[in-house]
Amino acid sequence: MADAQFQKRQTGCKIMIKDILSSKYIKTEGTEPNYLEINSKEVSRVNILGAVLGKSKLGNYDSITIEDGSGRISAMVFDDKISLESIEVGDVVVLIGKPREFSSEKYVVVEAIKKIDPAWIKVRNLELKKNSSNIKAAEQMASDEENIDLSPKNKIIRIIKDLDKGDGAFIESILSKNTSVSLPSIFLL
Repeated sequence: MADAQFQKRQTGCKIMIKDILSSKYIKTEGTEPNYLEINSKEVSRVNILGAVLGKSKLGNYDSITIEDGSGRISAMVFDDKISLESIEVGDVVVLIGKPREFSSEKYVVVEAIKKIDPAWIKVRNLELKKNSSNIKAAEQMASDEENIDLSPKNKIIRIIKDLDKGDGAFIESILSKNTSVSLPSIFLL
């Protein structure tokens, strides 16, 4: 087989169920995977952690309902190699799968599922809180950049920082970058 026939396996993005439920589902053409649009990011595989609220067998597939404190979602197993026999209602599981949508309802197709210690819920919540804090900090920095004080003094300082490559900046260069800045007469002597 040629390398072009292999598709790179997508990373299972650690997210909360509410992020799946509130995101936009995008169907793609060809070999590109369908994905969720979450915070301007394309998510085609998810890694969720939650408690099993229900379990059922429906015709040719098994189904479980998972809840993580932010929402609940159905997870379907269509692959005979994946078994839910050891999973019981009340168990905490980590699930990796592909998000899907049918009749405007989102669900996850299970690729892997494992029962885990409930203490991992605290770890996941801390991970997601940290990631959320990093995103908010980046957004705040971008917002701060837009609200920079553009007084004449700060304009000059900004121009000097842009021009200075380690050995200062010439007054002529500063003036040529911004003619609206008038330097005090002491600098023009």
